[in-house]
Amino acid sequence: MKQSVFTLVPGVVLLLGSMISQAASMPEPDILISQTGQHLVVNLPQARLFLYQDGRLQKIYPVAVGKMLTQTPTGSYAITGVYRDPSWHVPKSIQDEQKNQGKPVLTVVPPGPDNPLGPVFIRFGEAKLGLGFHGTNAPASVPGFRSHGCIRLKNPDALNLADTIQKGAAVTVAYQTVLLNEDSAGELWLTAYKNHYKQDDPSFPHLADSLLEWQRSHAVAVVGKRVDQALKERSGKPVCLTCKSGTANPGELAAVRWLSLPPKGGAPVEQQAVPQDPAAQSYNSAGNKLKPAKKPAVLL
Repeated sequence: MKQSVFTLVPGVVLLLGSMISQAASMPEPDILISQTGQHLVVNLPQARLFLYQDGRLQKIYPVAVGKMLTQTPTGSYAITGVYRDPSWHVPKSIQDEQKNQGKPVLTVVPPGPDNPLGPVFIRFGEAKLGLGFHGTNAPASVPGFRSHGCIRLKNPDALNLADTIQKGAAVTVAYQTVLLNEDSAGELWLTAYKNHYKQDDPSFPHLADSLLEWQRSHAVAVVGKRVDQALKERSGKPVCLTCKSGTANPGELAAVRWLSLPPKGGAPVEQQAVPQDPAAQSYNSAGNKLKPAKKPAVLL
């Protein structure tokens, strides 16, 4: 019989009951956000892109990220270019995929309505990685897990982002399936997403201790049964762990710092570094500057 994450810790009395909010509030992942300038955060299990300016959340975009076989890589990057009406230089791996599927093998797709990059491509990281934010000729694929590694936006959102973002802005791609947030009333909410990549989420082993610590510091009971239900269903809907009412609405949710802050005597559970010098992304470990590809392929 599966135990609650709380029954493993003796001496802690928790309330029973369950309540899943039907609100459309979008919880924030727990990432160290740059307090100056722009910072883009993608949490892959959410299929959402968060835009911050000087540490404050400005906008949330739905996105399509890499599918299981072509996962979007996590890490810290910087915006390295914005290209309007781009041509798509098809990577060799996708050419092989087209050949295996009996489709015409394309090497370059010119700008236009049939271009999978849409009207704009916003590169992050080194050109050889082939990564970026871009529009799409398949708007119904957003949000979701359908790309070859790049991050798709609907065309109006891609153009809006291109008009907003600056070269050198920080980019963090994270994989957090469990989010903790507080609403304006101080209630604690948990949101669990499906583990699409079947990865070990480094946050999960620390969840019970983090919830118990929150309970102790706030002197408010956390409902263990609601935790178990949320983790079992992984519906992507915020679940209130402390509300007395079963019809509570979270309203705006702010991230609880439980991953980005170091535990006592240790380092952060999941380090999400912000690049201090975007130019550093263009050098290898030996200190030699990397030459950009003349026609870098894009993963799509």
